[in-house]
Amino acid sequence: MSWKPLIRAAAAALFLLVHTMLATLIILGVFGIERLIKYLWGVDKPLLFGFVPLEYLFQVIDVGVVGTFGYRGILAAYRAFED
Repeated sequence: MSWKPLIRAAAAALFLLVHTMLATLIILGVFGIERLIKYLWGVDKPLLFGFVPLEYLFQVIDVGVVGTFGYRGILAAYRAFED
């Protein structure tokens, strides 16, 4: 019995797990920064340049992090199987 397919599957799963954990840590860091800014500004919904809610900026950052790490994680998992 060849262990190579099982090892490649484990490597792909590990890549996805690590990318998911990194994305989660970055999103938690962004969430903490958002809360800190809200606390320092003293308002619940601070505005950027007087008309854009600051929440939008942090939501875009979250989507970018999830999209980037999701894409890169899937590519890394695919490369592990490509061997």
